[in-house]
Amino acid sequence: MNKNFYYDVKSVADMIGSDLSKIEGKTLLWTGTNGFLGQWVLNVIGYLNLNILKLPCKLIAYDLDMPKQEIINEFSNCGIQFKSHDLTTKLGNIEEKIDFVVHMAGIASPTHYKRLPLKTIDVTLEGIRSTLEIAKFHSSKFLFTSSSEVYQTPEVIPTPEWYVGAIPSNTERSCYDISKLMAENLVYVYSHNLGVEACCVRIFNSFGVGMSEIDSRILPRIASAAKSGKKLQIFKTEHLPTRTYCPAANTVSGIFKALLNGKASEIYNIGMSNPEVSVDSLIKIVNGVCSLNVEYEFVAPTSVYVHEPLRRCPDITKAKNELNYNPKVSLNDGLKDYFRWTNDSYKGIDH
Repeated sequence: MNKNFYYDVKSVADMIGSDLSKIEGKTLLWTGTNGFLGQWVLNVIGYLNLNILKLPCKLIAYDLDMPKQEIINEFSNCGIQFKSHDLTTKLGNIEEKIDFVVHMAGIASPTHYKRLPLKTIDVTLEGIRSTLEIAKFHSSKFLFTSSSEVYQTPEVIPTPEWYVGAIPSNTERSCYDISKLMAENLVYVYSHNLGVEACCVRIFNSFGVGMSEIDSRILPRIASAAKSGKKLQIFKTEHLPTRTYCPAANTVSGIFKALLNGKASEIYNIGMSNPEVSVDSLIKIVNGVCSLNVEYEFVAPTSVYVHEPLRRCPDITKAKNELNYNPKVSLNDGLKDYFRWTNDSYKGIDH
């Protein structure tokens, strides 16, 4: 498997705990495995099969393109089978028995879904119809990874799952936000009307090893500026948005917890409820924790950031109570791991 010591897979396994026995000898179908969190899933499954599970599981990993040959080689003995498919088109049935299905594929960066709005919609909605049909055929347990974007700017902080945000339909961000919400409704319909044991997680801002340097989200931009030594431009509207930032190990453990323990048709927040910080405060934390000196200046936002939500902070009580979700990697430790990796992996590009 991938011997890259930067992936904190042991922490993920420790947080999943005894629930890991539920995937022993099982077959999982998972979309979006080339992405940031998908890479974590590959490393976690590889680690579990080689070190933890008495009976290895099998992972069928789907994405638009096959990964690089070196990735295929790294996981060749880990029970992982790679498949390529354009999820904007129907994914046909699979004959072998599938026990768990996760639809995680999506276009998550605002810069990218501004450029590809129709593809953003189709990957989510065509992808979820196909994967739900597979789950229905095989009586598989199903999980959809939704987003905190569905809350927009919430009036309740920390935000619980029952809160309903007012999502505009006519902005450059709407393609992502509304397609996620529609997919959640499909999960509900397949669960209530068609008997699929399906649930959703709403993922809050996550970061960690595997994030592309060309990803337009803030932490890759900070890391790239740290590498180049150039001043970082951060967007400022009338109010500085605030977020909580969750190390990927916590997020991935929550995804597995929901897959294994989630109740049919339920929705769970996955993230960290503190600290909630603005971007300039985040840069100061990074500088202190990682002994850096990233400088920044405020600039007017690009169009896709004009309508971004002002606050994101999850209430994770439900996930703690129903899933036994317990994020243990602190923001500071997550930042240290991430910036240690970006120092070796990033080049310092202009954003």
